[in-house]
Amino acid sequence: MTGKPLGRFYAVGLGPGDPELLTRKAERILREVDWIFLPGESARQVSFAGAILAPLGLPADKFRSVSLCMTREPGINSDRYRSAAREIIEGLHAGKSIAWATEGDPLFYSTFLQLRQRLLEVAPDLEIEVVPGISSVNAAAARVGMPVAVRDEKVAIVPATYGIDCLPKLLAEFATVFLLKVHLVFDQLLDMLGTADMACEGCYLENIGTDRERVVHDLESLRGQKLPYFSLVILRKLAGET
Repeated sequence: MTGKPLGRFYAVGLGPGDPELLTRKAERILREVDWIFLPGESARQVSFAGAILAPLGLPADKFRSVSLCMTREPGINSDRYRSAAREIIEGLHAGKSIAWATEGDPLFYSTFLQLRQRLLEVAPDLEIEVVPGISSVNAAAARVGMPVAVRDEKVAIVPATYGIDCLPKLLAEFATVFLLKVHLVFDQLLDMLGTADMACEGCYLENIGTDRERVVHDLESLRGQKLPYFSLVILRKLAGET
């Protein structure tokens, strides 16, 4: 396939879960485009991204579902991303305007980054307009009113499953630490906090901005519980420790 795609392609951030946090620009583009690709765990069920968009009442024939496995293993979804990329490129060459909609922000630990790699393999000159969204980090800090950074403070944002072993170093160097997707390592996190030299306050949040949202300040009370995928912990040094 040669030539520059005729249609417009957008990566649209939907925010963390609350439909009211969708930006006006995102809503305008999603109403204007011909197709909206929605990633999710099952093409047969309403995805998280689809649930955010539901209040907009968009026509069902706009949507193209992409079933993905929520996994840490690289390459598991490669064929599905390549298939979606081919369909998108074909649609663009047919003159369709297309959006890939993703929760949070498209450039922040997003499914879009995997898709982007496959799209540019097929069409290196593809122009992509990114519409930023509110990330779970921003929404979580706002939900509990916790400062993220003041003056010259530094902030760390780390996927918990990869960064838990670095926690002592992170707490020593950064004023605020966000640990994302803590569900698989939460008890290990509690153990490490119990032996940490640095005094800090912590807060656990899950499913931010949805009707299943939960905020817990007593982290130890969650020990042994089965926690959801969309979960994070904010740790912030106490006054005098920064």
